[in-house]
Amino acid sequence: MFDKKSYTLYKFHKQLNQAFQNKRELLESALPVLRNLFKLDRIYFFDWQQERAILSLRMMCKKEYCMDKQEDISVISEPAFLKQLLREGITETTDLSYPAIYVLVKWQRPSMELKGGEVRTYMQEKVGVLRLERFKKTRGFTPQERELIKALGQEISHNLRNTEIDQAKNQRLNVSTALNALSTVFASSLRLNDGLELILQGVQKYFRFDRVRLYLTDSYARRIKEALCVDISGQVTHQTADQISPQEQGLLKEVFDSAVTYRSTRSVIYIPLKVQRSKVGFLAFDNVLSRRHIGYLDFISLQQFASQMALSIDNARLFERVQELSNYDELTHLPVRRYFNEKFAEEIYRAKRFDLTLSLMIIDIDFFKQINDSYGHQIGDWALQEVSRIIRTSLRQTDVPCRFGGDEMVIMLPSTNSEEAKIIARRLKERINAITLPTKYTGGEEIHISISQGIASFPSDAGSAEELLEKADQALYVVKKNGRGVFAVYREVADQVQGYSKE
Repeated sequence: MFDKKSYTLYKFHKQLNQAFQNKRELLESALPVLRNLFKLDRIYFFDWQQERAILSLRMMCKKEYCMDKQEDISVISEPAFLKQLLREGITETTDLSYPAIYVLVKWQRPSMELKGGEVRTYMQEKVGVLRLERFKKTRGFTPQERELIKALGQEISHNLRNTEIDQAKNQRLNVSTALNALSTVFASSLRLNDGLELILQGVQKYFRFDRVRLYLTDSYARRIKEALCVDISGQVTHQTADQISPQEQGLLKEVFDSAVTYRSTRSVIYIPLKVQRSKVGFLAFDNVLSRRHIGYLDFISLQQFASQMALSIDNARLFERVQELSNYDELTHLPVRRYFNEKFAEEIYRAKRFDLTLSLMIIDIDFFKQINDSYGHQIGDWALQEVSRIIRTSLRQTDVPCRFGGDEMVIMLPSTNSEEAKIIARRLKERINAITLPTKYTGGEEIHISISQGIASFPSDAGSAEELLEKADQALYVVKKNGRGVFAVYREVADQVQGYSKE
């Protein structure tokens, strides 16, 4: 048979024997039970910060409701009162005009700390205090009630410990779920920068940092080549290498030269991104504006995620590098025909949509077959490489050259009319004419390379990509018929094209 105390404890245990999301939810359930059980007028819960000698009021329960409270009460002048509470677990106050007792509540919760770059997990002891009040002077607490209240306080302590452990587990699970979801989004992104933007926006949204920054290194990991940043607005901004300050550039060496795996300065944390010995970049998280503390769980989760992110970035870079190589001709380092055709279609669409001009130039190396036959394919390849080098270094950044096949090359000139195209053609002609074949292969004879060029412009010469290519080729044909080594615009030689077609 249960006695009254055991029965009350059992009922209290049954009421609290459930999963609570956090300490607040547990107290909202437990305090009203105590209030009704002992017919209290009011009950408080305090967090006791022993190192600061402060009782921090967190919750008050009276009548039928509980409410959150925020008030710090200094207890530095009451050591005897506190010593008794710590020693006996319960004590009665004498500074009020009505009966009130304090009950000690002690529990443990999972915590983490950083020491020498290593994260240590341990159970941290927490201390709380319940204050139970009855407003009538004649309704003091009996010894039996004090004993039962103390036992119920221990039951609350036990449940607080379980709740804190469950909460920590749920937090880790939620973080892992969120980061896994971000990783999935990143992995499914077709382009590296798109994936990085989504990752940064997701991390900022989930962890609620004031700002998240990602610094990416160049291929030699010697300097920062670009940075992406997202703030509380959710907007992503980009910085190129020349926009990054010397102080930020200096962070690269500082972060990676550190003996620990992180660097923390006040409300800023830096985490390096490494794949084996390869330095991919580093992440920076800060709450400089809000001054909110960055918790160890956040740091550990992000540190683990950083390794996964570094590997994904490294793989994505490798994939893009392979793709880039597949778009370029190995001998001339010019884009291949497939890549050019995609860009050509895009530029024709833009020109039509926004009423822009566009010119196309087809180039042949004059007497290229004779060079191969007379001096060998090695010299032929050398000639191709030299002509391609001149083309690459003589064009604007928006122009798109291509090795179309054999010694034939095509250059697309966006937002360029035929007169402007002539200027570029003349520049190429002069620079390529200055190339001479190596005399050790020509028997000391000085042999210069020359090119023939055919030009057509949109929309004056043609209205489609196919027609523009055909008209440029026809202009090139006229140049070859007339002796090579020069350039011609289709519109200016159209009558000759028609004459040759009748022959």
